[in-house]
Amino acid sequence: MLKVAKPNEFDLVFRLQIPYYESIVVTRDSNYPGNVFLDMTRVLELLEDDPREDHQSILKLLQLQLVDSQNFLVVDKLRSWLQSLFSQALNRIADRVEVDGIVSLLKYRTCGPAHTIFVEGELEYSVDFVPAIRLGVEQNVLLADQLIYFKRANLAYWDAIPKPLKTQTQTSSISFRSSFYSAERAMLKGKHENCRDAIKLMKKFRDVKTNLSNLKSYYIKTLFLWKLSYEPESYWQKPLTSILPDMFDDLVERLELGILPFFWDPELNMFDVLSRDQVLEMYQCVRKIPSALREAQVRQEHYCGLYVLRVFSHKKERSLQCCSKRISKRKRNDIQRLT
Repeated sequence: MLKVAKPNEFDLVFRLQIPYYESIVVTRDSNYPGNVFLDMTRVLELLEDDPREDHQSILKLLQLQLVDSQNFLVVDKLRSWLQSLFSQALNRIADRVEVDGIVSLLKYRTCGPAHTIFVEGELEYSVDFVPAIRLGVEQNVLLADQLIYFKRANLAYWDAIPKPLKTQTQTSSISFRSSFYSAERAMLKGKHENCRDAIKLMKKFRDVKTNLSNLKSYYIKTLFLWKLSYEPESYWQKPLTSILPDMFDDLVERLELGILPFFWDPELNMFDVLSRDQVLEMYQCVRKIPSALREAQVRQEHYCGLYVLRVFSHKKERSLQCCSKRISKRKRNDIQRLT
C-alpha cells in the first residue's frame, strides 16, 4: 500500500505485428550488444504471394517507406512513419480532447524511441508511447544464461525497439534494441511487496535529487533484475530497512565502476551513453546513503528515522532539531516503525 506520489508520467508499449513476422531473420548486432538486425526479405516474398488487399498495402508500405535496399527494417524510417501517423491523428482532433465536459490540450514530441503526448489543462500528465516490433520465441538471440529466465516465464514472443543510436556507423540505422519487457514483468510478478516497494523508494529518492536526473528508471529496474537472479526468494522477506541499504550498495558499486550490464546481454554497459562526469555526479550523491540507512536502523532513535525520511524529501534544508519539534505524534510512530 505504499504510495510515493501522484503519478503524472506513464509508459505504454504498443506492439506492431507484421504479417508473417515469424519469418523475419533476426541476427545479433556484433557492434552493439543488446541490439539486433531485422531482415525482412522472406516476409516480403510471402506478402507478394498473398493476394489479400490489406497485406498488399502492407507490402507497399514496407517496400516504399520502411526497408532499405537490402530489405533490412530501418529505425529512422519506422520512426518517421509513426510520427506522421501521430501528427495526423492529433490534427484530426485539433490537438485537444474533451472528457466529461473538460477540454484538455494535447502536445506531441518525440524523444528516443518514444512518442510522447502531453495533456495540459485541469489534469496534467504525459504518456510515452513506445513502439515495439513483435518477434517469436524461435527468433530469440539471447545468451544461454539469460534465455533461462525467458523460458521460465513461458513467453511466446519478445520485441525489438526502434531506439536510435547516438554513435553513427554503417549499420547503426538498421540496429534495433532487443526488449524483454514481458519477461521482466514476469520476473517481478508475484515477488514479495518489499521488492516492489524498494523499487518505488529508490525512484522517489532519484526524483527528489536534482543531480540524479540521469539515473533512469530502467537502470534501477536492472539492478533489481540482477538481484533477483542470484538471491533466494527468502531474501525479499527481509524488512525494507535491510533491503534498501543493500540495493543502494549495489548502485554505489555500479556507479563507482562505471558499469551497469544490460541484464539480457551483459556485454552491453548501460552507462556507456553517459559521460564519466555524469556517472561521477550520481556516485557522489548516493555513496553515503547505505551507511546512513544502516545507522538509522541500528540506533533506533527519532532523529535517525527522521534522517531517513529527509533523504527522500525535498525539504533538506531544515535542521533535524526544528523538524523534530514539529513532527506529530503519528509521524513519530511511523518513524519508529520505519527504523
